[in-house]
Amino acid sequence: MTEDRSLLAALEVLRVGLGAYLQWLRRLWADDPARPEAQRLLDAAGRRPQPTATERAAGVAAVQALEQVDGGALPALSWALNLGIGDLLLVAAAWWAEVDPQLGAAIGCAHDDAARHRPSAGLIRLVLAPYGIDAPLAVDDRHPLVSRGVVAGATGPSEPVVLTPTALAVLAGRMPVPLEAPEPPPRLAPLRAALVRRLAARGDDVAVTVLRGAAGSGRRALVAAAAGDAGLVAVAADRPVPELRLLARLGVAVPVAGAGEEAEAAWSAGDGPLVVLAPPRHRSAQAAALVVDVAGPDVAARAARWAAALDALDDAGAGGLADEPALVADLARRFRFTEPAIDATVARAARRARWSDRAATAADLWEAARRQPEHDLDRLATLITPVWTLDDLVVPGRVRDQLDELLAHVSHQDEVLDRWGFRRRLPRGQGVAALFSGPSGTGKTMAAEAVAHALHEDLYRVDLAAVVSKWLGETEKNLAAAFDEAERSGAVLLFDEADALFGKRTEVHDSHDRYANLEVNYLLQRVEAFTGLVILATNRRSSLDEAFVRRLRFMIGFEMPGPADRRRLWPQSFPAEAPRDDLDWDALAAGELAGASIQAVALSAAFLAASDGGAITATHVEAALGREYEKLGRAFPGLPPASAAARSRP
Repeated sequence: MTEDRSLLAALEVLRVGLGAYLQWLRRLWADDPARPEAQRLLDAAGRRPQPTATERAAGVAAVQALEQVDGGALPALSWALNLGIGDLLLVAAAWWAEVDPQLGAAIGCAHDDAARHRPSAGLIRLVLAPYGIDAPLAVDDRHPLVSRGVVAGATGPSEPVVLTPTALAVLAGRMPVPLEAPEPPPRLAPLRAALVRRLAARGDDVAVTVLRGAAGSGRRALVAAAAGDAGLVAVAADRPVPELRLLARLGVAVPVAGAGEEAEAAWSAGDGPLVVLAPPRHRSAQAAALVVDVAGPDVAARAARWAAALDALDDAGAGGLADEPALVADLARRFRFTEPAIDATVARAARRARWSDRAATAADLWEAARRQPEHDLDRLATLITPVWTLDDLVVPGRVRDQLDELLAHVSHQDEVLDRWGFRRRLPRGQGVAALFSGPSGTGKTMAAEAVAHALHEDLYRVDLAAVVSKWLGETEKNLAAAFDEAERSGAVLLFDEADALFGKRTEVHDSHDRYANLEVNYLLQRVEAFTGLVILATNRRSSLDEAFVRRLRFMIGFEMPGPADRRRLWPQSFPAEAPRDDLDWDALAAGELAGASIQAVALSAAFLAASDGGAITATHVEAALGREYEKLGRAFPGLPPASAAARSRP
């Protein structure tokens, strides 16, 4: 049974009132026992209870005692919801009917129906009227008891009044289950202190606080900790909105809603604190909401978390990875992970190592970081696992120098922009955008793979079929998701055949032109705001919009290989394990083919040799060359005489 003094005082009022009502009915029926029962019922209808002087005095005293109770659940409800004593006694009647069967039985007797053990508003109004208490005859949707989550739905005069589960818990003194969240990282200490002050104020002007940030940025942990510091409990918005209002107005809890639930809540001034967890760039539906951006950890914070996580790994006997500052700095620079994501990455690397019964290595960490399970890029782009290295490229020296310079821009980005102060000079264009242009097969995609391999990053080729949509705005939304996820996970974005998306804007003749130009305009802005590495590859550089060219940090032209480069490409196109005769590399290099075509010829010759059951010979290569020239729409000039002589050798 409850020990709440206000509820006990209210019970005394109800006991006196119900007792006097039942005694009055008994006296009324006993006046003339000879009258028919139906007549006695009709005589009682429309009359008001008339308690005796003793009963009236007891009732008045009980009401006065209730009004003098200082603390407890009922005064808190009265203050928070602006309720009168009649409202409070209706709530108390509903409460005691649930927790005390004896009062429920008395209510059933008063209803003349034992099954109706819950109070009705009409009965409580009738019972309390002799003591000067004006209880509500009914509670509709606008009544505070309903709109603030105490009573479960509107009820008429004769319908049972039922308390909500939240109201029952509050009256029982049970605190709601708090949100489960870790301790927020130290970098959020200033935001935590500010949020504590706002929640503790509990004024009409502090209704909605919107915490904007990426998943894992610490918003949930921040509000849970701040609520506790303010003497409140952060709770999920997993119950009806009126019940959330009840918790907030009572100063018991802080509801925490998602961005999609904010409009549905229709929170207003005076409803108490509400915290909304929203993604970046979210626009609040509440005009008076305070919007606070919760940024993810910067490079220094990420490095500290990597070091701490690796220290914990070392304490478990997993090897001295924490003693490699270069590794920690590189991981912090490449992957814009939040603290939970860093911890999860280190844990995955440790599990991978334990599976092989060995200590975790740097390679395990890189692999675990690239294989974040939260990756959303697979829906919009195709993962290309980099296998080529820069040493595999056969390109002119100037192209290699430009690729090395590109790597330097990415690797030293934080040092130059942050420690050297250049970020203040670059409000936009802080990422690296590069254009790889040149004829088909000259190594543009291979070079993109080699760059990603050198950076220990994944390469994602944007899938135009998944990104481009006929629905207005969907293309931009998909592109935004691709850029955001690449930025978070440290992946390299590759737009192959980039002229399909980054083409020149045209004059507007109809709605199709206007929407196409809008997509290009969005791409211009998003490329400029991107902080990672994006590579555009195209065979038609002249088709790109000039505004993109201005935003590119690198423009690297790939050309058809010359004789010397082809002489290097031919031997590289055959793996060392492949059985082959001596081939005349100089003669093969005489044909003007791109690197991709040379590799295709080598592969085709290998299959021809395998079907013949022997090694790869010049005859197989010549047949494959003929097919490749035919595919390219060119006449095959045949192999030079030196190679023909090689064909005749046993």
